[in-house]
Amino acid sequence: MCSSKQQTETTSFFLYTHLTEQGYYSILSIYSLIRFEKEIKDNKTMKRNKYSELSKDAVYLLSRSEFEKQKVITTEYAVKVLGNYLKATRLLDNLAKRNRLIQLKRGRYLVVPLKAPNQRWMPHEFVVASLWMGEISYYIGYSSMYNYWGFTEQIPQKVTVLNTEKNRMRKIGKISFRAMKISSKKMYGIKKIKIDEEYVSISDKERSLVDFIFNPIGSWGNVQEVINEQIKKIDVKKFVRYLIKFPVIAVRKRAGLMLECAGVSLEELSRLKSSIGSKNSYAPFNPFIKSRKGTVNQDWKVILNG
Repeated sequence: MCSSKQQTETTSFFLYTHLTEQGYYSILSIYSLIRFEKEIKDNKTMKRNKYSELSKDAVYLLSRSEFEKQKVITTEYAVKVLGNYLKATRLLDNLAKRNRLIQLKRGRYLVVPLKAPNQRWMPHEFVVASLWMGEISYYIGYSSMYNYWGFTEQIPQKVTVLNTEKNRMRKIGKISFRAMKISSKKMYGIKKIKIDEEYVSISDKERSLVDFIFNPIGSWGNVQEVINEQIKKIDVKKFVRYLIKFPVIAVRKRAGLMLECAGVSLEELSRLKSSIGSKNSYAPFNPFIKSRKGTVNQDWKVILNG
């Protein structure tokens, strides 16, 4: 049976051979060999996590992806590195089973860092959501942002990702994600924040408040309380612009009355009022109640149904 040192030297030889066959003679070769050998020498859990038992192809793929700062490996990338589709797909499946890769979706994997102890690692859930979406236009919103911006202390059970292409539920690692397809007309008020060296898209505070009126959690009375609390903490002019741009007129009507109740002047709300139009079409103020019975507010064309 080979000693740990002999295993390291043998694997290093295979890695070097593989690298030179691919044309990576200098920096990449030296980096990969030194990094791999250091991991084996320094990691006391190496025998337990069985990294030393990975094939030379696996070692090469992981080392090269780390050298190239590839946080995500696709099937196409693996085929390019290994030169064989069947070999690449089998290896990706094997690495996912060993918790060396985390599958984001079919053919797309998140790379677990070499230094992760026993492969027990998961990046921030917003980063995972961003990598899951890839090139799709998206923003993290709804309950995820209600908590983030302090509208509620309720901790969301899943990360909601609004996007222009797909409706889907997925569990990645131990975290649940929900992709919700929305109209491109709602893709505005988005800002980028940096988490763990990665930029992710979220709805800004004013845009999140628009969503909170459109898709509230808790009681309807709680929505008014949040607006009363946040009105001095937000850019009211921006919030009004966002409301005018929102393609659901009922939301503008409800928001107009709520803002008026929160003390915003009619002068500031004049453009919002104009955006609801002159048609005698009335929306129930409380969307949680199906009944349309109640006093009518003529200014904002809402039925005070409870």
